[in-house]
Amino acid sequence: MMPSIIFLHLIVFALLLLCSESFSLLDPPSTKRLDRREALKAAIGFATVLLPPLSSNAISSDEQQGIGVVTDSSLGKAFRRSIVRGAQVADKLDEKWERLSDSMRDKSKCDSNTGRRLYDNGVRKDGTPIGNPGLGALCQPVELLPLDDAFAKKILDTAIKSTLLVANINEDYLLNAIQDTKDLVRPSFERSISMVGSDEEKKKKTFNFELYSIMRSISKILEERKVDVRSFQLAWGRELVSNFAPSATRKDFISPFPEMADEFEDYDYDKNKLLDALGALSVALNNFKSGGLLSYVELSIPYDDYGSVVTIACDDYVPISAEILLSEQKRGQGPIQALVVYLFDKATITFNSDTFYIDPSTTRQTDYNPSQLLLNLNSLSKR
Repeated sequence: MMPSIIFLHLIVFALLLLCSESFSLLDPPSTKRLDRREALKAAIGFATVLLPPLSSNAISSDEQQGIGVVTDSSLGKAFRRSIVRGAQVADKLDEKWERLSDSMRDKSKCDSNTGRRLYDNGVRKDGTPIGNPGLGALCQPVELLPLDDAFAKKILDTAIKSTLLVANINEDYLLNAIQDTKDLVRPSFERSISMVGSDEEKKKKTFNFELYSIMRSISKILEERKVDVRSFQLAWGRELVSNFAPSATRKDFISPFPEMADEFEDYDYDKNKLLDALGALSVALNNFKSGGLLSYVELSIPYDDYGSVVTIACDDYVPISAEILLSEQKRGQGPIQALVVYLFDKATITFNSDTFYIDPSTTRQTDYNPSQLLLNLNSLSKR
């Protein structure tokens, strides 16, 4: 079944490339400054390898034999072969985009606001540029700190505590369910852990094993108890804020982009409540950075979307492998999504969201190795 799905995806991808109005960027004047909206469209639509959740039959006996780790399993291989899916693409597309390769990356160019590499889409026969350049990896990579054991345990403990609260179950019952899941999937994860040399890498892979096992168990218990996932996310997000950003305010949010006069031209929610939410999110994620869970955070409100969009990028996100597996199996999301759900609910703001797993360093699908979690929150509105 999987080969036919991948084959169909590849056919669709080929058709997109061949269609003159289906896979290119808007063509702005050559002197136009790169704005965040176009940068985001380029980043998540064209210049990087994206990994949306992909339904598959790559692993058919999940409950009986556990699951392989994403980088080693048939699921992982299927992901690496899967089609690049565009998101938030430009409204009008004007050229075939025939240079989808690492040769597009101009290592001498950096976006002045984000500090990320620019991808050059090439030029037409008349010398005019094709679309805006897209954003890639950080020009000056930020070091990922060692994973703090106590911090990692706190993340997991808050998830367990939140489950006990919303599902109204005995703690022993939950812990036994988690242990059963660990016993089931441990062989696959242990094979992956044994393949890395450093103790730090082993620790990170072990955290992925722990997070995956716990979240998979929680998901099944929520189903059994008929508790909606949102209730769990609200409880988990509240616990995370209480632990990592208890007194944060709007003053803690600093956008990488200069504020524009019309940035909040068309919105119906309380702007200050949004900024309070982003302030708390900034503090919490900077604590994640200090705990070794990610290396760099970028929160922004694209000014040309008039307050309707927020983007959250987390580089070198340690539990990305576990979250990819959970997403593919529809077994829940991670702590950052829980933070967002809780904080925006507190701000009485509704939103739609898209989650992407990105390799910002390459456009080669065969070299795909996702390291960045990108959340695109759109259609922001007062609840």
